[in-house]
Amino acid sequence: MSPQYVPIFQYNAFTDKPFAGNPAGVVIDASALADETLQLIARQMNLAETAFLVPPSSSAADIRLRWFTPAQEVTLCGHATIAAFAAAAEHGVYPTEPGEERELRVETLSGILRIRITKRGAVRVAMQIPVPDFQPLDLDRPAFAALWGVGAADLDGDWWALPSTNYWYIPVRDANALRSLTLNSEALAEIDPGASFAFFTGETVEPDSNWHLRFFAPFLGVPEDTVTGSAQGPMGPLHLRLKRALAQDGWTELRGEQGDTLGRPGRVIVRVHAEKGIVDDLEIAGGAVGMLEGRIRI
Repeated sequence: MSPQYVPIFQYNAFTDKPFAGNPAGVVIDASALADETLQLIARQMNLAETAFLVPPSSSAADIRLRWFTPAQEVTLCGHATIAAFAAAAEHGVYPTEPGEERELRVETLSGILRIRITKRGAVRVAMQIPVPDFQPLDLDRPAFAALWGVGAADLDGDWWALPSTNYWYIPVRDANALRSLTLNSEALAEIDPGASFAFFTGETVEPDSNWHLRFFAPFLGVPEDTVTGSAQGPMGPLHLRLKRALAQDGWTELRGEQGDTLGRPGRVIVRVHAEKGIVDDLEIAGGAVGMLEGRIRI
């Protein structure tokens, strides 16, 4: 029997430059592939996530999107979504004319989400993500800081958990403390073997950014992620909360940094929508650069 091959791409998301941003695998037509094959492809690609476009199971959606780390399927992924729809736009699945905006309803494990594709020079993709419901995070601060190789004074302010993804959001005093963090997966597993960790500071690389973030997801097979849309998006409402600023009615645009400590800088546009001061919509946006294309043997 002859071997079978599937077209596959690798795009770097949240950047306009090669060799920067966060790489994701993309299969723009995975309609004939079994779940086991999707996981095997993601493991072979060995990237933080690989995204697969498949037919929707809901009549309310235009397409279904699935995300796999090398270890498992996940419920939400920002950078692989940006990569997937940039690839789909550039390879004829969702062609977009200059100045045009194409809106899609995308079925995911986090619900049906809005995707907007625009082309103003390069393709840009905006992804709706669920509005976060943060809960206070109560930990032994000195002990937790010690697990990361820093002092209790280096981890600042109020700490928050996002139950929907089990992301923990922890402010850090400054950029030096952020750079000093060292992952200790074995010790962290004794606290919560399902948590992922978002550390952030207001001390940024570029003056027009609002925060700089590092994100660790060792229990999802991603020791440190390069640029994490699903973690950056909730930073929008959290940033406004920590600044004690009510969200302005309409859209507020913010900007998050990530990846500089790994030598792969990425920038994420975070748009927060509010009505009467209450956040009711949220999206992340960015570009993506195609880096590799070919066929993968299945």
